[in-house]
Amino acid sequence: MRSIVLSRLALVSFFAAAYAAGLSAQTVPAADLSDPVKLTPFAVTAEKSAGYKVSSASTATRTNTAIIDIPQSVDIVTKEFWSDIGATTFDQSFKYLANVFVRNRYAGNGDNVSLRGFETAGSISVDGVRMGNNKRDLVGYERLEVVKGPPSAVQGRAGGTGLLNYLLKKPELGSTASSLKYAFNFDEADSAMHRLEFDGNYASAKDSKFAMRVAGSVQDGEDYIKFHEVRSYALYPSFKYQITPRTELVLTSELLSLNTPSREEGHGFAIYPEKARRRISIFNNATDPITALGLPYNFNIAGPGSEDKNKIANATLFFTHQFAKWLDFRQVANIRYFGYDQRYFTGEDNTRIIANSQSQAGNGWRRGQTYQGDLIARYSWNDVFTSMTMVGYSYDDGATADAFYNGVPNAPFNTLNMAAIKAAGNSAAFYSGRVANLPLATSTQNNNYSYGQYVQQDLGFFKNRLLLTGGLRSDRSATGTSSRITGLRTAAAKVTLNSYRYGATFKITPALSIYAVKSVQNDAPANVARYNGLLPGDPRRDEFFSVTPLTELKEFGFKGEALQGRLSFTATYWEMIRVGSTINVLANGVSQGQNVTFGTVSEIPGAQSKGYEITAYGSITDRLAIIANYTDLNTSQGFTGQQNALGWTTASNPGRIPLRFAPDWNANIFLKYSFRDPKAQGWEVKGGVTAIGPLLTQLTGFGLSQIPDGQKSYDVGAGYRWKNYNFDLMVTNLTNDPFLITRDQAPRTYRFSVSATF
Repeated sequence: MRSIVLSRLALVSFFAAAYAAGLSAQTVPAADLSDPVKLTPFAVTAEKSAGYKVSSASTATRTNTAIIDIPQSVDIVTKEFWSDIGATTFDQSFKYLANVFVRNRYAGNGDNVSLRGFETAGSISVDGVRMGNNKRDLVGYERLEVVKGPPSAVQGRAGGTGLLNYLLKKPELGSTASSLKYAFNFDEADSAMHRLEFDGNYASAKDSKFAMRVAGSVQDGEDYIKFHEVRSYALYPSFKYQITPRTELVLTSELLSLNTPSREEGHGFAIYPEKARRRISIFNNATDPITALGLPYNFNIAGPGSEDKNKIANATLFFTHQFAKWLDFRQVANIRYFGYDQRYFTGEDNTRIIANSQSQAGNGWRRGQTYQGDLIARYSWNDVFTSMTMVGYSYDDGATADAFYNGVPNAPFNTLNMAAIKAAGNSAAFYSGRVANLPLATSTQNNNYSYGQYVQQDLGFFKNRLLLTGGLRSDRSATGTSSRITGLRTAAAKVTLNSYRYGATFKITPALSIYAVKSVQNDAPANVARYNGLLPGDPRRDEFFSVTPLTELKEFGFKGEALQGRLSFTATYWEMIRVGSTINVLANGVSQGQNVTFGTVSEIPGAQSKGYEITAYGSITDRLAIIANYTDLNTSQGFTGQQNALGWTTASNPGRIPLRFAPDWNANIFLKYSFRDPKAQGWEVKGGVTAIGPLLTQLTGFGLSQIPDGQKSYDVGAGYRWKNYNFDLMVTNLTNDPFLITRDQAPRTYRFSVSATF
């Protein structure tokens, strides 16, 4: 039945757009179908960057649009930059971006990202398709586009505060090339990692209509945190077939087998190294029992056994056809599977050397399919007026199943003594004989489907000097949740949601524009569990509350290009209001007679974020590439009283406090200078610094506490090319200092790689 409905809705969307386009197209001559035309509206293959500059993006508009014409902030990171800094994982993919911070270095089954002070989830897509959050390997990706602000009016349901869209590598016609890279890194914590990457593109001849590409990696080693092992295999095969000059077919896929740490196990703030704890005033004293231990950088109170096993398989088909010079169509179809099996341990208490210990495990799967169709009609009148109308649909059908286990290990491992563990050298032998008591806590299955339809209208006046844009999207979704233990349905909902965006861009000169935008997104009401981490049988597990999220963004600024087009820049001011956000505050307490660490979830009243952001990326000269940005950030939320343990009162904080993990300011700069000759042989040097100002962090048992001082982290490196070989050395966290936002960073790490192109 759904397939019939889907087919009819797709046809309705298709012919409605064709009819609208046909009426408008009467102002221009009919296109000659025998004349080959480049497929420009859809960015199926990512544009090559010049230095670190990319001139167009597809995420903010669903079409390949010049960044200077987009009335919203869009940051782009390319594979060239990832290679320069040695990035390979999710959390490293947005390093050096303005106001984007990872919630957890090891992105679990759905990791959060902080964008402009708001923590957002469900905001990651691949080539415009939301597949659900999971770990990923950057060897298969061309670049990352980050839209800051509500994206749903254009891209469909996502986290209200932004969208991270990864673009996969795709085949290139008329080119045969391959590369191979080996990398080895080690750090101050005596851990080491080996990694092998490959990337090959094959096309039989310059006029070939067929190409294929395969990228992949194999990785094995250790993370800097004690007992954390990493083994991963990634494969990204893709195919392209240019059926006719106007018709193109591209198939991409992602295959991953990962065995990684389930998260940053053991590194709750209680067991950060001494110099990290001294950043917090209440712990920066000789009498604090944990600070006095002088814990090493790689200390892990939880011991061995924390791991996350993932199996990921995705495939996406892109069909693009140009009916005429003014009429383009794209159909996208995706199928996906994600399976996981994880085990992790918790244990932290910021005031004592004896910590509560808890064992948790989970397993489950997620599968789904998505279909998206876009039809674009473009028309003009004597270069005075231009217009582009896009209509489309999106259909998603998916299911998830999970089982969660939670318990307290048997004595003596139900409590862990940090002093004893340190005295034992933090060795695996200390944990010999640990037996976890893990009763089944919950097991559920969720089935869902959704249908969205949208229209976007762009108007250009006076040779596109004035650009107006607007988008409207409506989504209908249905979900049903049942218990896999009892077989009974526990929840069901049908929701209709609407989002909209409108904006304007005025080109002062061809290389300088001013823009303004308003974007509003509402999300489905949700029932949220009040507590997490409690043991089975605890009556507090049945307490829920409801939230109705809504995000509103107002933004204006300047965009432009300088230095003969080598450098792009943006200066913007924004105000964003978010209601329906929640916060999870950890505390130590008793559940079912056992000492546990559990979380209390509450709604953030009236959360707001505003500030200004200045970014620049590209090349200052032909030899000097740069990424630089600065953000002044002002956030606030309703005061809930949870900071009273730190001496804060309603009188001293009358009604408003900043958002957690949102520094007052942040700045990044990365530079690369080339000494290479005209044949691209020789040396290059590179380096960067990322810095943040004061912020509120979260402490187990205390709620929020301020980190009053700014923090900085430095990276330096050098590369040498000889013939077809590249040799590269990168040193990250040069000063070997903590850098705390949501999690600490790794100690000083040395990464050496050698690569060859064929």
